[in-house]
Amino acid sequence: MEKMALQDAEVFYGRLTHRLEQRYSIDETSLKKEQDALAKRNQEIDDMFMTLYADKAKGILTEQRFLRMTETLEQEQSDNKARMQTITDELRIASSADSDVRRFIGEIQEYASITELDEAILNRLIDKIYISAVEVINGEKVQKVRIVYNFVGEI
Repeated sequence: MEKMALQDAEVFYGRLTHRLEQRYSIDETSLKKEQDALAKRNQEIDDMFMTLYADKAKGILTEQRFLRMTETLEQEQSDNKARMQTITDELRIASSADSDVRRFIGEIQEYASITELDEAILNRLIDKIYISAVEVINGEKVQKVRIVYNFVGEI
């Protein structure tokens, strides 16, 4: 894995990014559009509050009707704000994942000339290693090895 990363860091970075995108599976463009639409709608609601208040002051709306309409609008605005926060969190997580991949590539590049792994290098690059029990497949003994890297998880 390290050799592949060293030979072509950008291709390796692209593969990692693709896997992380699948893991987080978000469409940043559509999320940003949704966030903008929610912000615009909240501004419209603010404007509607002013109109409703003016209508109430003029006697066009009853107190009960005014309260019911403002309660509905306040709930919508609150829901919009909660969704906007969720979108912000999702975008931050995606950005953090991208930074982690770049950091991992940087870590790999530092070790371009190593000839053997030592404890310090393993601790810096690898979070966990899982080794399965020995299985016999087609007459051969086989053990599966899973490596969980720091910053990017299992690849």
